[in-house]
Amino acid sequence: MFDEQERLRTNRDLIPNFLEEMLRLESPIKVHFRMARKTTTLGGVTIPAGTTMALFSGAANRDPRRFECPAEVRIDRPNAREQLAFSRGAHSCLGQSLARAESRVTIERVLDRMGDIRISEAKHGPAGDRRWAYLPTWLFRGLTELHVEFTSTA
Repeated sequence: MFDEQERLRTNRDLIPNFLEEMLRLESPIKVHFRMARKTTTLGGVTIPAGTTMALFSGAANRDPRRFECPAEVRIDRPNAREQLAFSRGAHSCLGQSLARAESRVTIERVLDRMGDIRISEAKHGPAGDRRWAYLPTWLFRGLTELHVEFTSTA
């Protein structure tokens, strides 16, 4: 992960794509609900008009038919912006542009002020065996806490 940090520090133009890749891997919303307005067929299954469907963007964001090696973090993934964290079409999140702008500024400030950023092994365990606690909801995806360690560069 340190190589990626250095790439982002030296090439800030990669930050927007990095953010898209993070949204692809860790969408803040686990599921979106939609109602079929008319009877349709999806994946060979007939969906009658009026049926409420649950759409799991996290699964779609890891579809190997859409994203090559979907479990890997690739900050220069060419199609990272195709992720569905903010949904699509008429149901797109109205605040997505603001969220992207705020996130970019935050990442830039973090990179300016913090070096050697790493997950706290004391709190979350060693790489490959991390322990995470998530919000107790099936709709939203978010950690209850995240402990990081770093070297101050400010």
